[in-house]
Order: sequence, then structure tokens, then C-alpha cells
Amino acid sequence: MTMPNDWANVAMWWGPGAALLILLGYGGLRLARVWIEKSLDVRRQQMESMLGMARHYVEQFLGAQKSQVEALSRLASSVEARDTRESFEHQEILIALRALHREVGDLSAKGKA
Repeated sequence: MTMPNDWANVAMWWGPGAALLILLGYGGLRLARVWIEKSLDVRRQQMESMLGMARHYVEQFLGAQKSQVEALSRLASSVEARDTRESFEHQEILIALRALHREVGDLSAKGKA
């Protein structure tokens, strides 16, 4: 069985179509890759933005807590400096305020590191 000389005709008709199909497939894959990379980049930027906002709010909260603790510590120091009779419970509150002041100072130091 011999093959007809139609191979040249078949190649003439199907060759450019196959080449065009391969080129369109490659272009589609490249386009999909670029689209996926862009969407991942947008998600990464959104996550970084949300983490930055969360970090900002935590820093503000710690700053407010530190200010309150410092004010309470100053108040405790001024009350302790007075020559009044203070109860045992009052002394415990002063000790707790100082401990809280140290803990908030440690937290803010760790947050900046």
C-alpha cells in the first residue's frame, strides 16, 4: 500500500493550523501565569497591609497602656511618699502597680525588638 502524494497537501493545510494552535496554547499559558502571579502579589500586599495595621494598633494599645501604667506608678509613688497610715491592702496595690509597670515596659521592649 503506497501513500499518496497528498501528504504535501495535508501538511500544507494542517501545518499552519497546528503551529497556530501551539502558539495560542503557549500564549494562553503565559497569560495564565502572569494573571496568577499578579493575583498572588495583590494578596501578599493585602496581607502585609493588614499586618501593618494590626502592628500599628498593637503599638498604639501598648503605648496607651504604658502611659496609664506610668501615671498609676507616679500616683502610687506620690501616695507612698506621704506620711499617712496605709493599710496592707494599699501596699499590695502599689506592689501590683509597679509589677504591671515593669511588665508593660518589658512588652514594649520586646515589641520594638
